[in-house]
Amino acid sequence: MSRFFPKDVIHWGEERLHPLRAFAIRTVEPAGITGVVLRLWRAALLASTNWMLFVGGLVGGVLFLCGMLTWHLGNFPVKRWPPRVALFLVIEVFAEMGTSSLLIAFSRERVGSRVATWPDWWPMAGQTLVERTIVLAVFALVLGGTVQLVRRAMEPREASTREA
Repeated sequence: MSRFFPKDVIHWGEERLHPLRAFAIRTVEPAGITGVVLRLWRAALLASTNWMLFVGGLVGGVLFLCGMLTWHLGNFPVKRWPPRVALFLVIEVFAEMGTSSLLIAFSRERVGSRVATWPDWWPMAGQTLVERTIVLAVFALVLGGTVQLVRRAMEPREASTREA
């Protein structure tokens, strides 16, 4: 009976996470910030007339999106990635379309070369959802495969290090 009621109280210490890591562990903040930044970045790019800036900006936007997802997923084991990617995707698209709503209200959102109006919102939302789904799904699959390959390559080295 004494093992159920120990005489000594054990205090487990809390591990304090670095603020950036604590931020990256949560899904809402990184995905929300990604959505807002990407939509504002898109608005700035579509206002430009320089095609080199536009293409470079698109590449930069994709790299930012994938980087934020990597930053978030790096805190979890690979088997927990699929729901995390799906949640990141949904939150990112919602944040992006919320920002798009504000830009439409202030006549700053563009569809091609013209100013977007409210009837353009649903097609833009669908296009954004499809594009982000493709990019994030392909990137998560490639990233997960790479992580697994590296782990398998490292296993023999770790086993030999433990034996020595």
